Amino acid sequence: METSGKAAGDALYRRHEASLRRLFGRKVPPQDIDEVVQQTWMALTNNKRKAEGARPEVTSVRAYIFGVARHIVFAYYRTRGGKPDLDPEVDSLETLAPSISQQLSLRRNVQRVELAMQSLPLEFQLIAEAHFLEDLSGPEIAEMFGIPEGTVRSRIRRARATIEALMQRWQARLGSPPEA
Repeated sequence: METSGKAAGDALYRRHEASLRRLFGRKVPPQDIDEVVQQTWMALTNNKRKAEGARPEVTSVRAYIFGVARHIVFAYYRTRGGKPDLDPEVDSLETLAPSISQQLSLRRNVQRVELAMQSLPLEFQLIAEAHFLEDLSGPEIAEMFGIPEGTVRSRIRRARATIEALMQRWQARLGSPPEA
């Protein structure tokens, strides 16, 4: 690319990158935003090369960029979203993936439970983590700790009860658990 073309491309990127990130931030999980932004710029570059002979009528560069981004969102949900038969006139984000606010709420709740787990005695904490986070069975945990399975189940119940009581106290005292 010649120097003036590169400078124009850089200026275009700077002008529209934040808008693309906002668009994708409302449509894809946060960890995938960089990837879909990059895919958009790659598609725009490839489309420019293909169209150089034909020179399509583009009246708004911004509208053109967002039109390409729209197709990137569709492709994202057809491939990564596990919906190869996506119909964008029928399917909604609610049916394709949890909303950003749902994801943030879930993440906050997980952080709060992790914070509550830290208040457990270390032995109970390790058993609870093995059961709830690592999905180990009662017999596996019993073997891991060298204790009877009944003791494992009892400690899991006590850990759960302690966490629930702590969460309820936080809710009553603060209106919500403290932020992690």
